[in-house]
Amino acid sequence: MQTLFRHAALVVFTCTAAACASAAKLARQSDESLAKGDLREAYDRALRAVEKDPQLQAARASYTAASTRVDADYRARILATATGDALAAADLALDHRAFRLEVARHQTALEAVPDYDATEQAILSGAARLYYRRGDEAMAAGRPKVAVGEFTTAARYDDRFEDVAMRVEEARRAATVRVALMPFADRVGIPGLAQEIADTVQRQIEQRGGREFRFTEIVSAADIERNMTVAELRNLRPDDLAGVAGRVGANWIVTGRIGGLRSTDAERTVRFPLYHRFDQKDSTGVVTSRWDEVALPVQSRQRDVTVQYDLDVIDAATGVVLAHRDRSAQVVARVVWTDFIAEQPYDRYALLPPDVRKADPRRARVVDGQWRDELGSWDLGDFLRQSRDQRARSRYSSRYRGEFYANTRETPAWFGELPGEQDLAFVALRDVWRDVFGALEELDAK
Repeated sequence: MQTLFRHAALVVFTCTAAACASAAKLARQSDESLAKGDLREAYDRALRAVEKDPQLQAARASYTAASTRVDADYRARILATATGDALAAADLALDHRAFRLEVARHQTALEAVPDYDATEQAILSGAARLYYRRGDEAMAAGRPKVAVGEFTTAARYDDRFEDVAMRVEEARRAATVRVALMPFADRVGIPGLAQEIADTVQRQIEQRGGREFRFTEIVSAADIERNMTVAELRNLRPDDLAGVAGRVGANWIVTGRIGGLRSTDAERTVRFPLYHRFDQKDSTGVVTSRWDEVALPVQSRQRDVTVQYDLDVIDAATGVVLAHRDRSAQVVARVVWTDFIAEQPYDRYALLPPDVRKADPRRARVVDGQWRDELGSWDLGDFLRQSRDQRARSRYSSRYRGEFYANTRETPAWFGELPGEQDLAFVALRDVWRDVFGALEELDAK
């Protein structure tokens, strides 16, 4: 046991010594670069050295020497730039301050130069004054979004310049609009459709708006429900908009309409030759196989549903339509079914016997292509398992609606009948919120 501890200690000592050697080498390289006047290379190597071993004196000395020279170089360049381009000098001064903070984080003190520090502060305050004035002008011109950017930039140069922090918030309040998302008007008469879309739009926009919008605040669903009558929630008339907006404190209102529900159906039955393997063992123990052909009838049904919708973002005070979207939403529902019930195990079934598949690859490609055309990515074994285990799906129920959010055109769902067009209208309109979000995002950026 003692031998093991001695070995572990030796490993730790060896690794530490290697780290020290690496830091020492970097420190020497830093000194060499500094002697050549390559300040960036000298600083980078010294920084790596002191990060590898903060206690190594040579590393600390190299870092102090390099950071002192870089600091002096920053001061010289800032003063020289200020004579011709005050804003460029201010940007360079911000870089300088970031550099000094980095040096301080590595427990290294740079010499204070009071006269220069006062000059640098004057350069930064001058840049802040310029952007502060631009912010004032933008506010006076009724452009608060622009003012937010100008005041924010002023604060970046000097966050204590006059009342810049207060002006940023003042401009942001003036630039921010409250938006109320109203239920869509249902002109196709599907119970619950308008409310479900409203709930989805509200949830998705609230979740994403907080991250993506800079100047848009969404009125909560609770505020809307508290301040609207049942009649308004069911059928919001254009004359009601201003009153609702006033009660919920909204600047803009989003309204929409659903209509134009259409559907087309198609159905067909395809009979696939199916081969079932039977194994027989003779008296000598030799196993022979035969493949018996049976028919696999597959019923394929498809329903295409199209729904029209449009939406407006309206300025509640003026009634002006700020953004409009007019769309056609479509969903394709495909289902497959068979009355054939396979015997287990399912791996004894094949679309072609192996010897036929090998001898006639062209026929194999044709058969496989027909299968893909009708059943997409369905595996034969999985399909046969469904035919035995999921007989209850001979009838469709609304609880299965979520399965049609997937691409059933490519991979049909296992059902004996199609979803109704009303259920598919819910599926087709599931992404209405994206258009609402896109319209608000464009307005937020203007």
